[in-house]
Amino acid sequence: MNVKLVNMLRRLFGGKPVPLCPTCKYDWRSACDNLDRPHVTKCDQYEKRF
Repeated sequence: MNVKLVNMLRRLFGGKPVPLCPTCKYDWRSACDNLDRPHVTKCDQYEKRF
């Protein structure tokens, strides 16, 4: 299931969102410049890892 959809549903029902980083294509060393990494729940650069 899509991680963004899961996070939206969890927020809707009062649950804690799932971090996006473990499933992101850019989850390695210097590929991601987001300062909140690895606990990001919203990200403009997020792309699902294949």
